[in-house]
Formats: sequence, structure tokens, C-alpha cells
Amino acid sequence: MRSLGQETVSGEVLDTTAEAILFVCDDGTEFWVPRSVCIDGDQADEGDTDLIIATWWLKRTGLA
Repeated sequence: MRSLGQETVSGEVLDTTAEAILFVCDDGTEFWVPRSVCIDGDQADEGDTDLIIATWWLKRTGLA
């Protein structure tokens, strides 16, 4: 799902650090994403599903 400047990515949070989130998409793609480019990234925790990530970051990393 896309909206202006952000996209919801379906999957699950596998791990977190103070600065980043390890996420696996439903298609098996696994990547680290900075908390700063996620909506409510500071609240994300292991086992959470779906992240809302800035579209510019997804494009820059080739994930969009």
C-alpha cells in the first residue's frame, strides 16, 4: 500500500537495535532499515508485522 511519501511493507520484524530494524518481507527479502525512516520506528519490536517506510529510502536501496 502506498501513500504520499511512504509505503507499507508486509512482513515481520526479526530483530532490533537502538538504530535499526531487521525486517523480512512476505517474499523472504530480509534487510535492515533505519528506525529514522519508519513511521513509529521507535516503537517497532520483534514480532511486529508490517512497517511503514519512507518511499525515498526504499527506492534508494532498490527495495521499491
